Amino acid sequence: MKKLFLFLILLLPITLFAQETKETPLTFEQKQAALPHTDNGKPDVYVFTSPTCGHCLHFKQEFYPKLKKEFKDKVNFVDIDTSDGKGNLLLSDIAVKYDLKFYGVPCLVVGEHCLIGYPSEIKDMAKEAIQQTIEQNTKTQTLGQVDAKEAFSNFTFAAIILNGLIDGINPCAFAVIVFLVSFLTIYRYDKKEVILIGSSYCLAVFITYILLGLGLFKALYALSAFQTFIKIFYIVTAGACLILFILSVYDFLVYLKTKNSKEMLLTLSTNLKIRINKIIGFFLRGKEHSTIGLIIASLAVGFSVSLVEAVCTGQVYIPTIVLIMKEPSLRLQAWLYLLLYNVMFILPLLSVFILCAIGIKSDGINNFFKKHLAIAKMCLSLVFLGLAIMLLMNI
Repeated sequence: MKKLFLFLILLLPITLFAQETKETPLTFEQKQAALPHTDNGKPDVYVFTSPTCGHCLHFKQEFYPKLKKEFKDKVNFVDIDTSDGKGNLLLSDIAVKYDLKFYGVPCLVVGEHCLIGYPSEIKDMAKEAIQQTIEQNTKTQTLGQVDAKEAFSNFTFAAIILNGLIDGINPCAFAVIVFLVSFLTIYRYDKKEVILIGSSYCLAVFITYILLGLGLFKALYALSAFQTFIKIFYIVTAGACLILFILSVYDFLVYLKTKNSKEMLLTLSTNLKIRINKIIGFFLRGKEHSTIGLIIASLAVGFSVSLVEAVCTGQVYIPTIVLIMKEPSLRLQAWLYLLLYNVMFILPLLSVFILCAIGIKSDGINNFFKKHLAIAKMCLSLVFLGLAIMLLMNI
């Protein structure tokens, strides 16, 4: 009795495991693992028949052509001959996985449904089974698209915040703002005037870039009807981002070695710098401006400088707008993303003016930026690489 009891104790886990395995239903993928699949997004309908089966002959003559005609654009019909050894093995495997007590031909397998015999099960239940599988497949695809869209949307949201902020400390934009602050210091503008000029300048930059972004939006939406052209445009933009990534990495390495920003490739040219300096000097050199006149002059400077330096800052701005356009969402959300990007772009400019207003000298700000220019360049290169990858992944 002791030996028998010990044997039963040892046998118990095996029994429990076997019972659990038997009661655990197979998934849809496990049931159809051995069957051939068509990767076109439509459900597969497997039809097992044999040339020696009389019921199969009636099925093919009376019912099957009508069934194929009704669902020809909605499912893939896959004919399997059970007179072939491989077809017979597939049917046997299906019988086991669908837990059938008996099986034979004709047999129709679609989704979770396995129908045996004609006219019995197939004639009465085939259409409903196929329709249920189509609806389930559509629901699954929709949920997958929603999940992918939500994930891409969340990633895009984070990318826009990061891109806008890094573009704001882009050497092109930052060099202009540091020069403007130095100019105001040399011409002895007081703190109140610096705040007024700085806020007006930033407002003008913000509005200008918003208008540029909306103009590009309008052009891209107009071209979106031409699918081939717009796809080529996305590919070209992604390729441009990869080139800018390489150039930005080059600038990073050059600056680490030389500590000289003049050797960098992705920066404002000397001619553009001279033009920007002339614009600032033309509008702000005299201190005889009234408050209204100072605001108008600052707005004019912000608008004019933005158009000139867009040659440089647009390297990040344009690919980001293209990324926003890839969002399969409402235009309102795209416009909100555009606003968000430009808010983040303006933050570094506002921060510089605030630092100047509380007494930080322009030399200190300039030295701080030069000290961390390599980090800014590396961040910029990562932005270009990230934009290229995101665009290529979603073409």
